Amino acid sequence: MTTTEQQISRHWDYADATLKALRDRGLRPTPELYHVWFVYFAEENPEILRVIDAVQASGDHLPEDTLLQLYYRYIFDRQAADFLQRGMEDFSELVENSDECLNTARSGMKQYAELLGQSLKTLKKHKEVGPVLSEVLDQTDEMKQTIENLHKRLDSYLNRITLLQRELDETRERSYTDGLTRVSNRMYFEEQLSLLAAEYDSSEKPETFCVMMVDLDQFKAVNDRFGHRIGDEILVLVASMLKANIKGRDIVARYGGDEFAILLPQTPLSDAMNLAADMSKRIAAREIKAKSSGTSYGQMTISVGAAEYVANEGGAKLIDRADSALYRAKKDGRNRHFAAE
Repeated sequence: MTTTEQQISRHWDYADATLKALRDRGLRPTPELYHVWFVYFAEENPEILRVIDAVQASGDHLPEDTLLQLYYRYIFDRQAADFLQRGMEDFSELVENSDECLNTARSGMKQYAELLGQSLKTLKKHKEVGPVLSEVLDQTDEMKQTIENLHKRLDSYLNRITLLQRELDETRERSYTDGLTRVSNRMYFEEQLSLLAAEYDSSEKPETFCVMMVDLDQFKAVNDRFGHRIGDEILVLVASMLKANIKGRDIVARYGGDEFAILLPQTPLSDAMNLAADMSKRIAAREIKAKSSGTSYGQMTISVGAAEYVANEGGAKLIDRADSALYRAKKDGRNRHFAAE
């Protein structure tokens, strides 16, 4: 079976599972609900996975409202932003081109009116010509006013486009940001990784880059002991500490659950390992306290796996190698950092 045939087969499996989930739970087969369950079975969004798994594990009913919130938060925003962005760019270009044409027409009309005015003065002594030329001049003034009015309307459209563009930029930022930790999400990380890999593979003088996979040690035990609210606070704190250690084009993303991914452009493996050591040391030395009560929950440690990109291996294989190094770090006792072989 070819790769394409395998992908088609998987999509049919996801579709079957989605329809069964809707049917078993008595949910309406709307596009929104269908899309959420399809993404869940395809494991395309870690937040949707986390929420649905948590609700199902508790034995609670998963209401339509919750599924719709997941759709509008993690699926719709991105699709709508991309669709509207393309439309806005086309419309903005059209308005700008129209504005340029009107400016040219206004300039030409002004010169034409001045010429007519001068001609009218010269020809007024001719009774037959003067009235005709005067009428043309009046019509020209009306046309000038029409162009001025159109220009004002276009200015108004451009202002509205600027406001909409700002809203679209904010929407796109939300679609690329993890809702809890406020670092980048998995989708944005993988997009940037793909771009960086393509740039590397097509360049005559490629720049070395690395990926680090970071996992919080014994995080499930923390959740079980203190609850998910404290667990979320810890995730937010660790994410902020990871982000504080990067620079420039580096990207920290929440990859799923308690796992983070870090993209390090222009960074050789040796530098990535030095960064991993420094991050591990800083996080292990930080006392974890609850925001509300100040209660101490001790220290948290991380395990890290790092890998340097190899030409033409692609982003997925690079992540797999970094994940394997992370697995070695956890298997070796946690609070470790290993480089991929």
